[in-house]
Amino acid sequence: MKRFEHLSALVECSSGVVPEVETVKRYLDILSRMGYDRLYLGMADAYKIKEEPYFNYKRGGYTTEDLREMDTYAKACGVELIAQIHTLSHLHFLRKYPEYFDLFDTDNILMVGDDRVYTLVEHMIKAISEGLSSRIIHIGLDEAFGIGTGEYLKKHGPADKKELILRHLQRVLPILKKYGYTCEMWGDMLIETDNTGVTAEQVRACLPDDALVFLWDYMESDEAKLGGMIDNIRRYGKNVAYAGGVWKYLGFGPCNRYSIARILPQMKVCHEKGVGHYMVTLWSDNVARCSVYAALPSLYVAAEYAGGRYDGGEGLDKERFRSVTGASFDDMLALDYIDDPLKTERGSLSSSSFWTFYTDLLLGNFDLFLTDGIENAYAALAEEYAALKGGAFGHVFAMAEAVMRALAVKAPLPARIRAAYAKGDRAEAEKTVAEIEKLKEKIAALIDVFDDYFLHDNRPFGLEVHHLYNGGQLARCDYAVKRLRAFIERGERIGELEGGVLPINYEPKPSPENSCMTDYRMLISYCLQ
Repeated sequence: MKRFEHLSALVECSSGVVPEVETVKRYLDILSRMGYDRLYLGMADAYKIKEEPYFNYKRGGYTTEDLREMDTYAKACGVELIAQIHTLSHLHFLRKYPEYFDLFDTDNILMVGDDRVYTLVEHMIKAISEGLSSRIIHIGLDEAFGIGTGEYLKKHGPADKKELILRHLQRVLPILKKYGYTCEMWGDMLIETDNTGVTAEQVRACLPDDALVFLWDYMESDEAKLGGMIDNIRRYGKNVAYAGGVWKYLGFGPCNRYSIARILPQMKVCHEKGVGHYMVTLWSDNVARCSVYAALPSLYVAAEYAGGRYDGGEGLDKERFRSVTGASFDDMLALDYIDDPLKTERGSLSSSSFWTFYTDLLLGNFDLFLTDGIENAYAALAEEYAALKGGAFGHVFAMAEAVMRALAVKAPLPARIRAAYAKGDRAEAEKTVAEIEKLKEKIAALIDVFDDYFLHDNRPFGLEVHHLYNGGQLARCDYAVKRLRAFIERGERIGELEGGVLPINYEPKPSPENSCMTDYRMLISYCLQ
């Protein structure tokens, strides 16, 4: 029994991770066999606009020919390929170019009412229309929190933020009509009630009868709350859909168990409430390190529920997963252990691989939350992933193995360095130097493997960011060795180690399987603004 009229996935293509055309085709094959009928390409700017040469400059976006090739393939798979773009917010990448300075209200929100903004928006719509045949387009509008508070406020004075959004929408809708589009949008700003006098009835009256508004919440699993959220958004939009997500954008791992534990109740309530469209989003915030393929278990569970073949708990047809993807469901789910190295399987949200790898050797901080002996768990996982890397997604397991081998050396090092220095133990400090040299080898190997892993699926733009992050780890290793040598040989002070480290009093207390810390700046320095 089919539970939804439409089951869709959204693959992010604009955060420094642009999938190659062949990757999108392979994903279309898999999604089609699972039962998805729509694939959205999250393209804040991942497409070329001939009238706007700085739009997507050196960011790897798709040409019109690329879009047409993927569109043709999608239709052959029975999947509608749809652009999810941004026409108001999340456009910060343009803000760096002088040509666009005057088009912005805040750092990432366009200036409502400026004619030049709507020229840009029309160029966006025109470019998409030339590449994709679908006459549905998703125009964003989400997270425009600071609308009206920047340059707009200086030029025009205070304004109701929701009134501004609706005024912007009224300028965009004629452009969509000109190119024959039915529009979809995120609903978070439409249902916002703080600092606005605009009513639900006024919002509803501004939306075209065929517009689709997406309620999105990737964390909620309480069925009563979900039902209330759906009832609420229906006050604002005649047609509503729900977008959940796979939390693949925190660290090196996919957090499938956490995601599935939210997707299933969301889908259940949507089905009971008559919401006909459920979307699984795969965002790539922060130049995501985690492959779209690592999210396949979550996508599969959603498809099995949507198709009436699965209701949760036991009974998932894992052999069908293998026939659809060419891989073992349990093997792919084991990628969750990247951020749950002790295999608690609690389904918590974690990015421990990220914060363990990037925590600075000398400054320390998040290493305080690591479990004693966790390096042994990382080493064991490295061997498990090594045994799996010859399969259908071998490059994904090769990356997982390389990360685990680096963490098996890195995890205990900051604490050992601090302890040796605090005790004045030069012999122990000498041992940490040897471990740092070993860590450098593991990081260098990871960089090499990560290059192959990234380029296997994506265009090269964005890889340079990982080189800066990971190469920075090598530089800090060299520096730590130099400072430790000066301490060992001449007794010189190491300023970074003076006074130990203060605890970070987060609640609940972070652990290797329960912390989604993703602020790279905090991990490497207390001095970055």
